[in-house]
Amino acid sequence: MHLTITRFEVWCARVGAACRRGLALALMPLLLLMLAGCLPGEERVPSVISVRSGAGQTALPGAACEQKVVIEVFGPPRHSHLGAPSQRRPATDVRVQIEPVYSDSGATAEPAIGSTDKGGIFRATLCLGRALGDQYFKVTCPDFSEVKPVFFHVVNGLQLIGNNQETLAGDELPAPIQLRVVDEDQRPLANVPVFFTRTSGSPKAKLSARRVMTNADGLATTMFESAEGYTGKYEILAEVGDNHSAFRSRGVVIQAMAISRVNIVIGVLGGLGIFIFGMMLMSDGLQQFAGDRLKGLLQLFTGNRFFAMLAGMVVTSLIQSSSACTVMVVGFVNASLLNLTQAIGVILGASIGTTITAQMVSFKLDGLALPAISIGVIFVLVAKKSQMRGVGNAILGFGLLFYGMTLMSKELKAIADFPTFVSFFRMFDCTPDAAGYPPFMAVLGAIAVGTVMTMVVQSSSATVGLAIALADSGLINFYTAVPLILGDNIGTTITGFLAAINTNRTAMQTALAATITKLLGVFIMVPLLYVPWEKVPCFLQLVNTITSGDVFSETPENIGRHVAAAHSLFNICNVIMFLPFVNAIAAAVRFVLPAKVAGEGGEGRICYLEPHLLNTPSAALNQVLFALISMTREAMTLSQKAINAVLHCDKSEAEQVRAMENRVDDAQRDIIDYLVKLTRRTLSERQSATIPVFMHCVNDVERIGDRAINIFDLTEPLALQNDGPFSEWAVNEITEINEHIRKLADLLIEGMTKNDEGAITKVVQLEAEVKMMTSRFERNHEARLNSKACTVEKGVVYDEMLANLERIAAHLSNVAQRAKDMLLHHVDFKVPVAATATGIPQPAASK
Repeated sequence: MHLTITRFEVWCARVGAACRRGLALALMPLLLLMLAGCLPGEERVPSVISVRSGAGQTALPGAACEQKVVIEVFGPPRHSHLGAPSQRRPATDVRVQIEPVYSDSGATAEPAIGSTDKGGIFRATLCLGRALGDQYFKVTCPDFSEVKPVFFHVVNGLQLIGNNQETLAGDELPAPIQLRVVDEDQRPLANVPVFFTRTSGSPKAKLSARRVMTNADGLATTMFESAEGYTGKYEILAEVGDNHSAFRSRGVVIQAMAISRVNIVIGVLGGLGIFIFGMMLMSDGLQQFAGDRLKGLLQLFTGNRFFAMLAGMVVTSLIQSSSACTVMVVGFVNASLLNLTQAIGVILGASIGTTITAQMVSFKLDGLALPAISIGVIFVLVAKKSQMRGVGNAILGFGLLFYGMTLMSKELKAIADFPTFVSFFRMFDCTPDAAGYPPFMAVLGAIAVGTVMTMVVQSSSATVGLAIALADSGLINFYTAVPLILGDNIGTTITGFLAAINTNRTAMQTALAATITKLLGVFIMVPLLYVPWEKVPCFLQLVNTITSGDVFSETPENIGRHVAAAHSLFNICNVIMFLPFVNAIAAAVRFVLPAKVAGEGGEGRICYLEPHLLNTPSAALNQVLFALISMTREAMTLSQKAINAVLHCDKSEAEQVRAMENRVDDAQRDIIDYLVKLTRRTLSERQSATIPVFMHCVNDVERIGDRAINIFDLTEPLALQNDGPFSEWAVNEITEINEHIRKLADLLIEGMTKNDEGAITKVVQLEAEVKMMTSRFERNHEARLNSKACTVEKGVVYDEMLANLERIAAHLSNVAQRAKDMLLHHVDFKVPVAATATGIPQPAASK
């Protein structure tokens, strides 16, 4: 048995390897962003001790404090990847000891000594003795004497009533603020002066009484009225003044919260609006800077599903808007420049590219916002060129994006501890139960909220940014943020449907395919939330593993980066899952929305002519003109490759050259067939007269392709020569005549595109110059033959080359002369921007 490997199989293997390498290279920057700032898994060496909570609280003598004291231990600053700021990691399994500063106070900690958990946390309950006033405690790491100890205090003999109340801005607190003062036996102390002073918050807030004497129950009471329009926390300092020195303590801090609903809505929505505007401005600026090269890039990389995906990812990463990329794709599909499978690949890639915005937002770049705005405004005001104004708009948009994010985060952090908002977000809190399973209805609710928000805003980047701000503020946890961004990914598909309104059926199929891939991705992801890994949903645990910090610790670390990483990882997994099944997805959407356009596809063809335009002859002739320009460009590109091959005696592009010639032949057949069908419609006299003009022009362009193949075939006899290709003199002559032909072709395409009779007239004049040059070069060649400077074999090849170049110029001149006839028949030349550039490459210099 012999194993036979065909050339096709070898080619397929090479293409597959190239695609895998391209995918890996394209995903590398995104993966680096996701992994930026990653640090070693666990820190074992302590460096800093801090009291997270429990300090400054009050208790009655002989009783335990209501709240446990929470101690955090961190390691030394560690440098992370990609230049991210140094970070301190929680120190795990480090012994911590809590002891009273004065042993005779009777205060104790239970446990007095223990080890930190994975989040660097150690908790203890404080039990107070009979000594009144401030009770000081010392926190140390007994195994690490070099770590500086921390001191904190609690107050014995006081009881706070009415702490942490919430009200609307301008209203009084629901209940009075009270401070109870007792002696060492918990008996109330009467007639003790207590002083209340507002130390933070709006100065317009009011206290009903600043100096209050305790009553028979030992209670000092005051009312607090918040200021109009202020949202945030107030701190009120209560100081006990005991003239008999029975009670000595520092002031006790009482907190109150007030919210202005109007201001908080305006602040959040205003920040979101600035965020969206900045994102749009940055996208528009980048597109303005890149110009039509983005569309050229999209066309260049749409040879197959892998390159289509890469194109979508690169374009969306550049313009920072999947919505803009989706609209662009729908436009290409509607113009038949992309087929359905290519469009699906591009949209899949766009879903990865759009996550770059979330990755940028998750980094703490707030300090760059105002400088970027300043620089961007200067660029916009000073720059005169369109591209430089695009740069200015992009920088300005970048700054506004982060400024809007800062405003949102500021407003949300101000209300993060408000009981009203905490209870609201708990309605769809997705924290898993003891077995590791999140509540199903809460998950569906979070997905629905994300979907509706994104449908309203029409920007997944904006709603993901909002989710990051909510997570950073502490209003939602990581368990809730992930279902929220799953909904964001579903909601963003509304943009495709809006863009596909009044387009062809293939464009609608493209929008439907984008929705199907997102929905299927979410349907697959939701069950994974119920596959526990160490009592945590496996997908969330995976994100936590590859992202810096432990998001599941007592104090979630780097939660914004985790949310952005989850967004990116979901879309990457989605693309990996569905990219191999693009054809199946295309078949499914064609089944749901059957195509109304016959002959869909056109893979590998120069042009696609819309059959439904046959009933509108003027529009159909415009399509024919566009196809003719594209065909001319292809034929001239083919000729340049052929000339380059002869000058370098290089046959390596033989397969590509033959394929291009076949494409030109296919374009000729498609255009002629289309014109024949058009003759069966009702046409005006001028339109009828234009059709044979087009046919002659198409045939002339096809012959340019034939001449290019004749030139390319000249590489065979040249390869047999031992002394190399042409002489330097002959190469210079061929290069000179080829430059005239290229200029001739440029003028022809420009004239046909812009209805410029002057440019077309120059084509005919240049063709006459080419003829004179050919005659002169033939005489020079005869002189070289007579002087033995050139061999007879090379002379034959040279003559053939000159003859073919002259005929190419003649065919272009024929098209130019007939183009004048078409202008006389008032054909409306409306060609897309992409057709205005010839795109004809120059041959490489001869070595």
